[in-house]
Amino acid sequence: MGSEVLLFIPPLLGLIAIIWIFRRRLLVRARGIEAEARCYDREWRTQGGGPTFLLSFTLADGRRMTCSADESDVSAGTRVGDTVTVRYDPQAPGRVETALSAQKPLWKRMDLITLTLVEVVFLALALR
Repeated sequence: MGSEVLLFIPPLLGLIAIIWIFRRRLLVRARGIEAEARCYDREWRTQGGGPTFLLSFTLADGRRMTCSADESDVSAGTRVGDTVTVRYDPQAPGRVETALSAQKPLWKRMDLITLTLVEVVFLALALR
């Protein structure tokens, strides 16, 4: 019986991760505040991959925050010094995404699609 229970741990963890990501995105969309962020740097993390844009913005209370965005989450042609509109959750300012990313339907998010596919595989293996 112990090994049967262990088979359901990966699907359960995957389901928790999917719920967590959906919750986070929905909260930013529901109560998010828009702010103008300045792109202060670009990083190239992987060879052949696109850049990651490092953004800095000011919260409504005056504190400065930073975040990063993938190439698909900013307007084409964004450069260091340009502004990017972001949305953040005022109750948890670490929950932030670009306005462009916030406009994408949740089912078009590659992180959610990948996680869901992994979840389906784990669930199929557990149910065999």
